[in-house]
Amino acid sequence: MLAHMLTVIVFTLLGGLGYTVLFGLLENFSAKRAAAKHTVGQFQQALPLVIAVSLLLIAMRVINKAANAQGMQEYWLLINLQLLIMMYTDLMIDSFFAFLILKIVDGITFAATGAMTAVVWLVFIIVGLALFYESHYARGWSPDNPWLFALPPLVIDAGFWLVIRLAYHTQWYLVIINFVSFTIAMLVIFFNGRSQRSSEQVMARLTHETQFDALSGVRNWAMFQNDLTKAYAKATTDKPLGVMTFDLDHFKSINDEHGHLAGNAALKAAAQGLDAMLQNADPHYHVYRTGGEEFAVILPNTTCTQAKQIGLNALACMRGLQVATQAGTLNLTASFGMTLAQVDDRDATMTFRRADQALYLAKNAGRDRLAIDKNILPA
Repeated sequence: MLAHMLTVIVFTLLGGLGYTVLFGLLENFSAKRAAAKHTVGQFQQALPLVIAVSLLLIAMRVINKAANAQGMQEYWLLINLQLLIMMYTDLMIDSFFAFLILKIVDGITFAATGAMTAVVWLVFIIVGLALFYESHYARGWSPDNPWLFALPPLVIDAGFWLVIRLAYHTQWYLVIINFVSFTIAMLVIFFNGRSQRSSEQVMARLTHETQFDALSGVRNWAMFQNDLTKAYAKATTDKPLGVMTFDLDHFKSINDEHGHLAGNAALKAAAQGLDAMLQNADPHYHVYRTGGEEFAVILPNTTCTQAKQIGLNALACMRGLQVATQAGTLNLTASFGMTLAQVDDRDATMTFRRADQALYLAKNAGRDRLAIDKNILPA
């Protein structure tokens, strides 16, 4: 009896944890697929997950049918695990249509047992809807809230096993051990999930600190090096790569005349204002802070004509930015240098240096203007 009890607990625990890992992998795959195909609908995004979980439930029913022929202990163990999978899915899935499809598949697999009467179907749907509704609309619901995440499935599972006991006169031993194993698995899933999310939040903060400039809020020099190298490796004649650099004009004078707080505000306004403009043009465009008042922009898959227009838009955007100081409103301007990667460039550094040289041409020509390679556009 002890050996069987441990087997049920371990099997349910490992099966439940394994499913949460699979569910997370399927969610990530679905999200990446949706991003690649520019899919925005929740159901379309969840489709790979729905297909995989449906196949898993059908496979479990096939296994359960074979287990039923061998003995009731294995049969009820698999039923219990399927309940755990169903309720976890009801709580975690986002799309209502995906939820409905999986509910139908759940019902069909249980109907194959011969136990799905009209009343059971009704209870089955109501319970599933209750879990889905709770996870989407209940105030304070979170997978980190034990009362709203773990407790409802435990109550439902207790009710299920009580009904099984009364309807089929199942041994109390089987009822209790399956409920205990469900409880242990659900609690371990809860604490494991909470621990993982906490670790992910810490990693996200650390990643942000190592990839973003604390003052301006845009990406930093390390990110620029990494992203430029990758973009340069992907660049072709059909998918040209542009690089734009810019400096705030008269930044030293701003610091000297208005103080470092005004200088910091100017840097932040310039970086974030231009980054917002670029993001509206193309989500792949980002501003990087590469030095004190020096910034750069990577323009992947951008032609010379497109890059020129982006540079002119950036020039106009910068002219529209203002910073409040004690002496009054300060109008910002910047000088821009731009180039496209060439076939004879040895590496990404050579492309970047050419953009930087164009920037100095713009500054020497009077600032507040754009230079593309050796050509200075009129102010």
